[in-house]
Amino acid sequence: MVSIYTISDKALMGKQINILSSYMAECFFKNNIKISRQCTLSSFADFNSSINTDENVKVYLFLVDKANIKLNEYLCAKTNSVAIDNPYLKNAIYEYYRKLGQPVEKESENEWRVSALARAIINGNGVTQGYLLSYNNIIYCVLPNLYEEARQMFDDVVLDFIVSNQKKKYKSYTFKTFGLTENVISTILAEEIKNKDKVTVNLFSKPLEVDIVIKSLIDNEDLDKIAQKILLKLDKYIYSVEDIPIEKVVYNLLKLNEIKVSFVEDITAGALCCKLNKQAKDAKNYIDDCLVLLNKQSKIKYLNLAEKDFNLDNGISPNIAYELTAQMLKQTKSNVVVSAIGNIEENNNLAYGLCYIAVGDRREIHVYKNIFKGNLEDLIESVTVASYFYLIKKLKKNDFHFEQTTV
Repeated sequence: MVSIYTISDKALMGKQINILSSYMAECFFKNNIKISRQCTLSSFADFNSSINTDENVKVYLFLVDKANIKLNEYLCAKTNSVAIDNPYLKNAIYEYYRKLGQPVEKESENEWRVSALARAIINGNGVTQGYLLSYNNIIYCVLPNLYEEARQMFDDVVLDFIVSNQKKKYKSYTFKTFGLTENVISTILAEEIKNKDKVTVNLFSKPLEVDIVIKSLIDNEDLDKIAQKILLKLDKYIYSVEDIPIEKVVYNLLKLNEIKVSFVEDITAGALCCKLNKQAKDAKNYIDDCLVLLNKQSKIKYLNLAEKDFNLDNGISPNIAYELTAQMLKQTKSNVVVSAIGNIEENNNLAYGLCYIAVGDRREIHVYKNIFKGNLEDLIESVTVASYFYLIKKLKKNDFHFEQTTV
């Protein structure tokens, strides 16, 4: 059964006929799927009390005039997830404004801030985007409350997805990888992707990461065999076998091993500590300290060095990254420390986007050299994700000399 909720103040004021909801209900009826409820709620409604939950309802469909922060929070709570910036939705919105020749409006940022479990449904004809969530055999779907735009998204993606899930039982695995491109993974997994065992292998790319999603009917014994092959082939690069963000993986490992981490941040400006602290109320129990050093002078003072010790590198070097980590280990009770320093300026001596990430404990410290591309926001995100990945390898006692340069 399906419940359809229209989140619109216009509809409540009688300014909009709800033909979209009626069209969707008709499509479900033709596919022998019953409609439990069709109603309109205010954008300011208390969704916890306004949305009727019924064990017979397996699909909740929401039609929104624009991104609704309260609805996204409600769906995150329902699916036990957190809100993140979805790269597919973000790229779609930037592309839409690029075609218009206009800068992205500040309010549009809410459109790509959705559950970490969300699968994007791209709307190429407008700002308001869509996404699907599947959790505990219940499907949640959000679409624009605009007939032409939503109908195309519904016809192309949503209807088939819901119909197939209502009729058949599927099982899937998600492997989250770091450091390989989609093309490289496609080559490595060519045999698995082209398998004839009715197991689908799909790749979903975002900067530095690729999600591998494999799916088949629940009674297909070949699914587990193919999953095992993928794990063996990409073991070094898989940081999670759950569809959760990388910072959640870090939190889970810290909690499982009762380990405390400290951060020394330059280019990330506190993002490492902040994103980890958002994962749970007790996340702060696993963060011992965080030091943000945004310029050369602060590093000189912290490390008790002279100006000449920095030479022409402006404090961006493997030695400085190493020393920052070593000093933090001396001054705290942390089990492990991560330092991230990088160059965000056009400098003749240093490459733009050059960064050094040091991860270590009292036995050893590894310093990884990377050069990332993009604007400042992209650089911060790339360094943050890379830092978390190297930390995960350390926490799993799976240190290795990554394909990036290890200093």
